[in-house]
Amino acid sequence: MRLNLLTLLIIMLCAVGTTMAQRKIDLLIIEKSYDKALQEIEKELAANPSAELFYKKGVVYKNLQDYQQALEAFLNGLQHDANNITMLEETAECFSILGNNRDAVAFYEKALQVEPNNLALAGKLGRVHINMDDYKTAFNVFSGIYEKDSSNVYWNKQLAYCSYRVFQREKARDLYEKVLEANPRDHGTYINLIHCYNWKKEANEIMATIDSGLVQFPADKDLLFEKAMFFYKTKRYGPAMLQFEKYLEQEKQPAFETLMNYGISTYFAEQEAKALDIFGDLKLLNPNDPLVMYYQSLCNRKLKNYEDAIELMTFAIEATVPDYVSEMYHHLGQMYGQQRQFEKSIEALKKAYELNPGKTEVLFEIATTYEEYNSNKTLAMNYYRIYLTESGEAAKNAIYALERIEKLKEDLFFDE
Repeated sequence: MRLNLLTLLIIMLCAVGTTMAQRKIDLLIIEKSYDKALQEIEKELAANPSAELFYKKGVVYKNLQDYQQALEAFLNGLQHDANNITMLEETAECFSILGNNRDAVAFYEKALQVEPNNLALAGKLGRVHINMDDYKTAFNVFSGIYEKDSSNVYWNKQLAYCSYRVFQREKARDLYEKVLEANPRDHGTYINLIHCYNWKKEANEIMATIDSGLVQFPADKDLLFEKAMFFYKTKRYGPAMLQFEKYLEQEKQPAFETLMNYGISTYFAEQEAKALDIFGDLKLLNPNDPLVMYYQSLCNRKLKNYEDAIELMTFAIEATVPDYVSEMYHHLGQMYGQQRQFEKSIEALKKAYELNPGKTEVLFEIATTYEEYNSNKTLAMNYYRIYLTESGEAAKNAIYALERIEKLKEDLFFDE
């Protein structure tokens, strides 16, 4: 009997000691004395490892943003208590933070098996699926949450985003409207809602949303941009020009495309001189952009600078055709030649050279094709000459071309 009492007393004293140690660790964590807390945790783990101690170790490392160490601690804790809902959630969250989204999904799903009605866990699972660009699965997760609780603004916002990504625009629109009604200071939702509206059919709603957003966020560059783009898309170029200018007052590093739209709006607002300045700046950023040269030409035409207009339009046309189109015509001409369809072959080869005058070897091919086509010696000889003139020292077939010119001269002389 005495032995049993002694054993019980020892157990009680150990429990008290363990409780005191746990309280000391808790206090150190509260005080953010993380190094000392870790020392105490390691001391206790050496004597009596437990899920609770591993959990606290994980919490300390998580607070230090050492998520790899935190993850290891939580995984060790789960070996002592496999269904610990808190540790399953923490493990999943660490995996997610580290970018191991598939592992995070597995642990969130396991946690939800333990607590199927835990909507907060389901919400975190949905967010991981969004991070993985798996919008269909995320949509299903948040739809399930919405069926159980349609009042949570955060979850409704996630469902709205997923709805938009799975092309359920009307559902996304309705949800975003509900989110804004509950939280009118949600800047991102104003932008997302604007994108949900069909600008051809819901123009009034778009403008109302933009204006409501500007009440909450005066001179906000994102909302000013949306307003400018709405006017631009609806071809109201005067208001678009003014809105782009308001936007550019706030945005000091605008995108090239935005400046292009500003310039186009200014041109169609009949401010040609101002537009010409805008396109001049754009040409400095991208000297070979055909659209810039095109609108520079149009501006000069309106300002009666016809020579500049013609030159710029010519450059714009040349810059519009990519190099590979010339290469396509070149191959087409060769294929026609292999089929002995010489007329079509010459036509395609001429087009290849027209689109890229730097491809002077095409001239040589035209000359040889003319020799085969109806034995047209004069045209063949002329193209050999053009080839030598245009290619200069770079002519790869100069010797052959010179020999053929001499031979064709002789043939023409005897033909006479």
